[in-house]
Amino acid sequence: MRALGSMQPAAGGPRRTPDGRGFSYGLLGLSILALVGCASLALAAPNVYSDGSDGAFAPTAATTTIDLDLATTGSWNQPGNGNGVYDPAKWAVVFKYSSVNITTGKTVKFLNHRSGAPVVWLVQPGDITIAGTIDIAGSSGGLGGALANGGAGGFPGGKGYLSAANTGCAGLGPGGGGHTASAHGSAGYALAGVGTLPGRAYGNARILPLIGGSGGSGHPTYKSSGGGGGGAMLLACAGTVSISGTINGDGGSSGTDWNGGHGGSGGGIRIIANRVAGAAGGLSAQGGAGYGGVYAGSVGRIRVEANTIALTGSSGPDFTWLEPLDNDTAVLWPPDSAPRIRVVTVGTQPVPADALGQFNPPGDLLLVTTDPQPVVIQASNVPLAWPVTLRVTQRNGVSSTINATLVNGDEQSSTWQATLTGIPLNDFVVVQVRASEL
Repeated sequence: MRALGSMQPAAGGPRRTPDGRGFSYGLLGLSILALVGCASLALAAPNVYSDGSDGAFAPTAATTTIDLDLATTGSWNQPGNGNGVYDPAKWAVVFKYSSVNITTGKTVKFLNHRSGAPVVWLVQPGDITIAGTIDIAGSSGGLGGALANGGAGGFPGGKGYLSAANTGCAGLGPGGGGHTASAHGSAGYALAGVGTLPGRAYGNARILPLIGGSGGSGHPTYKSSGGGGGGAMLLACAGTVSISGTINGDGGSSGTDWNGGHGGSGGGIRIIANRVAGAAGGLSAQGGAGYGGVYAGSVGRIRVEANTIALTGSSGPDFTWLEPLDNDTAVLWPPDSAPRIRVVTVGTQPVPADALGQFNPPGDLLLVTTDPQPVVIQASNVPLAWPVTLRVTQRNGVSSTINATLVNGDEQSSTWQATLTGIPLNDFVVVQVRASEL
């Protein structure tokens, strides 16, 4: 993947990081990277596929909370009814507004969809004005053994140690901090986490696909839980996005028992528009703090794509940008040629296409044995030289990584297999597959 450098700002100008016209893809629950070239430049205002069916969004309450679980399940481009449309194939809850105006003193929050999916606002023909706050931050860890929620599109933090029967766990997500009886770590995203079992980096500068931050590990000997990962949100607007307020996609901080747990990583904020203007300082995807100032989560990612970018000041972290747009059709989703990988069976059981990967009943699969189980993995557009691994996270116990072996196929379509061992009795395990460039 192309190395990213920093650009020093002109006086009064924004701090931002260029990444040229090449970009790579990382997929949900994994970190799959591939270089893709962009098309020729055009300066037309983007078509963002909004029919305005969800109306004009202009909240009047001091705090407006949108329940994403009320979304209709269907195709992302079907008309909305005000509650959004959840598209399992895109893993996103999509709203199609005619305009958005969040005034000073107003805050918009979200209750997570049962899938944990990120939020997409498609706005056409009007503008997006953010003078208030959009809050997609991850929750902070506590001391009661509960998982700290990620923001919409982010992943939960791990539990801290409570007892010999409730030993805590790793953070969830592709960059979740690891967890054993003596090792632990903060969450990764744009960078790797820190600690003795830090979470891995994943994703790409363009935030394609849209994905948020991962959870920090709970502490293996103290009660502190890890922070949840910051959420992920795409704002795509045919007009102007004006920012004088805040989009908060920070990761959650750890709990505060003794030397504490580990911070969740910052989330993902992506903006596409004809023009983006205002204060870059209102864009934040910082990692959550670890207790005592150590074990903070990685920063997340911020991306701005527009024909004109007129942001001043610095976002946290620095945003990457594409200016001007490649064409007049906004690139919302990875193309069909992007790398993809998923677990298709565990033992003899098929995995649901929309597997949730959570510790909540009833789970995606029910195993009636603790014996080792074969795990079959299907990949497409993945080079055979890339290692394929399973990350296994027990709700009460260790996290581990298992290498998969190639069964058959080529780069266009291949089958891999791993063996899942150490399955706990009467408890949950989350399995996540990953393929990454060497």
